[in-house]
Amino acid sequence: MSELSAPRLRMLLIALCVALALVVAGNSALAIALPDIAADLEATQSDLTWIIDAYALAFAALLLPAGIAADRFGRRTTLTVGLVVFAVANVASAFAADPETFIAWRAVAGAGAAAVFPVTLSALVDAYPAERRAFAVAVWSAVSAAGAVLGTLVAGGLLEVLEWPSIQLTFGIMGAALIIPTLWLVAENRRPGLSLDPWGALWSAVGLAALVWAIIETPKLGFADPLVIGAYLVAVAALTAFVVHEHRTREPALDVRLFRSRGLSTGSLIVSLQFFASLGFFVISPQYLQIVLELTPLGAAVALLAVAVGVGPGTGVSTALIRRFGPTVPGTLGLAVMAAGFALMAGMLATGDPNLWLAGLGVFVFGFGFGLAVTPGTVLIIDGLPAERRSVASAVNDITREVGGVIGIAILGTVLAAVYTASLTVPDGLPDELVEVVEESAGAGLAIAEEAPFGGDELAEEVRSAFEQGTASTLWVAAGVTLAGAALVAVLGPRGRRSEDADLSVH
Repeated sequence: MSELSAPRLRMLLIALCVALALVVAGNSALAIALPDIAADLEATQSDLTWIIDAYALAFAALLLPAGIAADRFGRRTTLTVGLVVFAVANVASAFAADPETFIAWRAVAGAGAAAVFPVTLSALVDAYPAERRAFAVAVWSAVSAAGAVLGTLVAGGLLEVLEWPSIQLTFGIMGAALIIPTLWLVAENRRPGLSLDPWGALWSAVGLAALVWAIIETPKLGFADPLVIGAYLVAVAALTAFVVHEHRTREPALDVRLFRSRGLSTGSLIVSLQFFASLGFFVISPQYLQIVLELTPLGAAVALLAVAVGVGPGTGVSTALIRRFGPTVPGTLGLAVMAAGFALMAGMLATGDPNLWLAGLGVFVFGFGFGLAVTPGTVLIIDGLPAERRSVASAVNDITREVGGVIGIAILGTVLAAVYTASLTVPDGLPDELVEVVEESAGAGLAIAEEAPFGGDELAEEVRSAFEQGTASTLWVAAGVTLAGAALVAVLGPRGRRSEDADLSVH
């Protein structure tokens, strides 16, 4: 491949980073609109969880086969197809008339995002000369980290003047606008002989889909429900089949034997637990800020900027600690500080007197811990593999992040829905059909309270109180999971400083 001119290289960097920001913000941007979506589509809390998880699940399940497809069929082709699917699905979802249709289009958008994400990095690494590659990867990493907060801000601004479908239309139009720059700037770089490992992709997708469905539906149907039991059995069988297949096949999409590496296993643990807690938090916190504290969508987005304020110094401290003590120490500290941030926020809610400044402090502490842990997880994954397997390390890093996030959104969303329903006391006089709607969705409950001829204020207060208790419970669960993770990393993580030749960037 001929070397690109400096202006064209710059345009490539901008186009790929915009594409990356779009797919990373695909969930966080919509999370801030969930109260409006609940009221407009009469969506239950389970529906709202699926609106987020359908995208994240398709993204996680298809990320590995999409990356292999890009190498085999060409990166330009794969990225273009991904952008087309992402754009069409987002525009179509803006016109959804019910939660089921919206969830279906969200899954399609996640599939398109899976084709976009891996190409944004591999195309940059291929295009940039070795002496400038670190700069390109650093920019890519910064956009990847900032995408969620940026998406929340964009969505908050749109909701100040327009309805929630404007978010989906904006993302769809931006995705479509990137197709021409992709065709012009991105090289194909195909490897026709590479195996796609279709059985591995099938088993992993089926296993993850069954597991997340079971986690989300357990509170609604119960552990003893035949569908729930069947889903858990399918998940165990499919994921077992995936491990067995990857162990036996000559060209596995993900060689599971690599996880014998202590560093790889510990790094995967850090990344998965970090995103288990953080993605669940980014889905639930905008709802809390709007439903309980009654902030506007833009106000909620601005409040969450405290995360970004904490991440910056946390990342700087983490880099210094890695050089002196190795990645295990800051990885352990990062998860522990995240737990402290969650506990601070949960404790504030337990007082029954929500305080925006105290909540902001908790969010800042969480962000600082996130910054501490984000680099050590990646470094441990990279250092846990030989140099010739760095591309596999990148895939493992991305997959553990997405899988951890999917399960976190499912479990924390399930806790929120269960505690909200159990804590809610609906005032007498509300028709039975409306009681069921209120018990299933706080956003819909507030909409009903606004239109109630009498007792609306009491109903709104009960909805906010129940949602606050549900949020506090999810924060305690997140704190417990990240604290337990910190203890495991401290015990299992490799000791000593990282190898001098290991690269902090992902290749």
